[in-house]
Amino acid sequence: MKEILMDEYYNKVFGSWIGRVAGDFVGAPVELRDVNYIKRRYGEITYYPKKINLNYVNDDEMYEIIALIALEKYGLDLTAKDIALEWLNLLKFERAVFTAEKVALNNLKAKIFPPQSGIYNNPYYDFIGAQMRADLWGQITPGCPEIAKYYAELDGTISHSGIGIEGEVYVAELISNAFFEKDIRKNIDKSLSFLPNETESHYTHTIKEAITIYEQNPKDFRKARDVLINEHWAKIKKELVDKEPPSETERSSILKGKESEVHVLPNIGIIILSLLYGAEDGKDPLGKSICISAMMGYDTDCNCGNIGAILGAQLGVDKIPSKWKDPLQDTFSTYVKGYEKWKISDLALRVVNIGKLVIKEKCQKNVILIE
Repeated sequence: MKEILMDEYYNKVFGSWIGRVAGDFVGAPVELRDVNYIKRRYGEITYYPKKINLNYVNDDEMYEIIALIALEKYGLDLTAKDIALEWLNLLKFERAVFTAEKVALNNLKAKIFPPQSGIYNNPYYDFIGAQMRADLWGQITPGCPEIAKYYAELDGTISHSGIGIEGEVYVAELISNAFFEKDIRKNIDKSLSFLPNETESHYTHTIKEAITIYEQNPKDFRKARDVLINEHWAKIKKELVDKEPPSETERSSILKGKESEVHVLPNIGIIILSLLYGAEDGKDPLGKSICISAMMGYDTDCNCGNIGAILGAQLGVDKIPSKWKDPLQDTFSTYVKGYEKWKISDLALRVVNIGKLVIKEKCQKNVILIE
């Protein structure tokens, strides 16, 4: 049985959201940029690449805000359809909805609800969207990874299927475990126990491959990234394309093009590499990890955001250096109707209030919250 003090729980949830927002601001300016451009334009990234605009909105977090509001509205036993209906009610700008979420939103408008909404006419079902919105489910289930998995799978069915949902489950597990596990490598391994084995899952295989690549290139994250993308991902991508019908389909065209950089597999590989290289910095593993991830390219805002949320939960807000916290001014903006402006500290409190109920009602055999 694990114990966590209320103050500590809040500190870690607050840290997770600070890490998430800081990661967004590091990753957004280089999103989907070529790695050579990133290196030429920014060199070694060690801080926010651009001056922070507190009115800037990243689309990634709006789904987590909506899920939080749905939890407050429907309670802990909410359904995937409940969350999906709040997408319809609360998403402010459809222009900020992309790939799998865009398909799912159109399906929801046509009254096609989960799990069909995540599958029907959806060539992006295994892209990064579900993984990017995993943080909340880990934050409300500290030390209760099996409950984090339940909620992540529930949410994932709105817009994804297969390994797309595995991505949401895994990141939620990493965050749930981070409240008690201080060693990121142990967390990576522990969280894998909730996924299919590597012979059954490209997702699990990619995580294990990323660990091996790191061990073979302990001092050179750029070389490790090249191996991950140019060898491992290139091989799997070809397999995915070859599974499509002989005629050129929308999905095979997407997988062959620029949009494939938003697929969940290369991006979880980048996340794992970034966490492992960043852990070598004893003073600022969060900052090091999100900066390395930004320099690796692909879907950098999603990756840096997830990394920040994982390590923020591990460290707590008190142990995140001021260089990452102070420029944020405890401020967060979204494209959620009626919830456009937040104090990050207030958002963390609302997450904790839900988490208290989850611990009491669903995690009582695993965790004791001491108020």
